[in-house]
Amino acid sequence: MTLPSSESSSSSSSLTSQAPSAIGSTIWLVGEKLVSLVLTLAVTLVLARHLSPHQFGELNFLISIVALLGPFAAMGLNAIVTRELVNRPEDSAQIIGSSLTMRFTGALVCGLVVLSFSDLFLPAELNGLFLILLLGNVFNALLVFDYWIQAHVANRYAAKMRLLVLLIMSTVRLLAVYFDASLSLFVYLAAAEMALIGLGFIVLYRVRGESLLKLRFNLIEAKGLLSQSWLLMLSGMAAIVYLKMDQVMLGTLSTQEEVGIYAVAAKLSEVWYFFPAAIVTSFFPQLLAARKHDPKQYGIKLQQLNDILFASAFIIALLVQWLAPWGVVLLFGSDYAASAAVLVIHIWAGVFIFMRALLSKWLLAEGLLRFSLVTQLIGALFNVLFNLWLIPIYGAMGAAIATVISYTAASYLALFCHKTTWPMAAIMTRSMLLPIRCIYLRSNLYK
Repeated sequence: MTLPSSESSSSSSSLTSQAPSAIGSTIWLVGEKLVSLVLTLAVTLVLARHLSPHQFGELNFLISIVALLGPFAAMGLNAIVTRELVNRPEDSAQIIGSSLTMRFTGALVCGLVVLSFSDLFLPAELNGLFLILLLGNVFNALLVFDYWIQAHVANRYAAKMRLLVLLIMSTVRLLAVYFDASLSLFVYLAAAEMALIGLGFIVLYRVRGESLLKLRFNLIEAKGLLSQSWLLMLSGMAAIVYLKMDQVMLGTLSTQEEVGIYAVAAKLSEVWYFFPAAIVTSFFPQLLAARKHDPKQYGIKLQQLNDILFASAFIIALLVQWLAPWGVVLLFGSDYAASAAVLVIHIWAGVFIFMRALLSKWLLAEGLLRFSLVTQLIGALFNVLFNLWLIPIYGAMGAAIATVISYTAASYLALFCHKTTWPMAAIMTRSMLLPIRCIYLRSNLYK
């Protein structure tokens, strides 16, 4: 349908006016993550050297199990809440209040259920530390206020707060290493960091002039959000299975030392994943507006964003491929030398993780949440099956191979299974052909 010229003009103007905010928001998020990258890497390498590969493996094993609960506690509300706040700003208090109540309830129920079965998968000496992390995980419910900040394209405030928390916690961790602290203190600090970030979002919400007293739970609103989010919740559960199950399966099928080796490689590989999240999060409100008012511009923006994501991931993978063999030993010491071979495989999963960030938003914008679930289930199935096959043979290396295969299947190959997702499959394919397009199309790259 052709829009009236005045409406088209107004829409274009609106999109143009949003661009500086989105770009500024992206710069803040990327800047925050770059500083976080340096700090996190520095603290991780000091911590890995302080703890043995066995204890470093135990720490990451516990954190991975708690991470598996994330989708249950988040209830798939993340992007849904942002979208609803953009579309219905007049109902913000009701949307946030209902989401907050559901996330708190989800975190508490999940924590209690998993804790009651923890004897089945945890050594008795780790049960107390696991409880501490579960308590910290409850504070993640407060991330609902982050979605309000995203909806207002005000990510710079969240970035400043997270940086402050990271600086404080990094300093405390380094002091703990200096005073030769045990594993348990670092588990306490991980829980404290989750609590501080959650409370920080409350402070930001108040500083921005909003009142917590106006928040209210509305059963109809909650049912409405849940009716849209349950597919995303299941999708998130499947996603976390193929994101974190590798370390949990390594801990049960192999040794904690192998978990430590894999954890170092995975941290160096996954530390880059902030980049697609920062870009796509900042441009999501703009993409929604473009889809509503200017479909042609919407398609162009999708291709441009995906090209940026693919090119960034590819360049990072090449750099890591070159640096890993000597860089890992230089940073973490000879105890973790085996992590280099794991890293040069694991890093290629990033190509599909980067593009997946945009795919997830596209599926939400197009109302194709069922396909999000299907693709994540395919990834989870591939990851579990390949881990079962490869970990007993190759240990940490096998887990890395399973990760790359499952990410490729979930984020790209699965899109060819149904014609509804072919448009995004075509966008991804064109991105992977970007060097050829640059040579033959040049200035007509997006025409």
